[in-house]
Amino acid sequence: MKFLPKPKPVTPANTNVSQGIELAAGIFVFFLIGFGLDMWLNTTPVFMIALTVFSVVGNFVKMYYAYSHTMAQLEAQRAKNARGANK
Repeated sequence: MKFLPKPKPVTPANTNVSQGIELAAGIFVFFLIGFGLDMWLNTTPVFMIALTVFSVVGNFVKMYYAYSHTMAQLEAQRAKNARGANK
């Protein structure tokens, strides 16, 4: 009896791509909101610049905390493996 080959394990998609899209889309959305407010209030380009800068700063703060959290987890795993607790 011939058996079917085992399927390859499913690997998660690259999260870097989704993070890049999230970064670009967030900045673009805040830019459009600022553009709309500027057109409505006739204050071009005050809100457009302010909301874009706000979005960029917010995204970099979020990336910093996500990176710090990931590095803390990896350092804890490395320390655990170095002590031999994973055996």
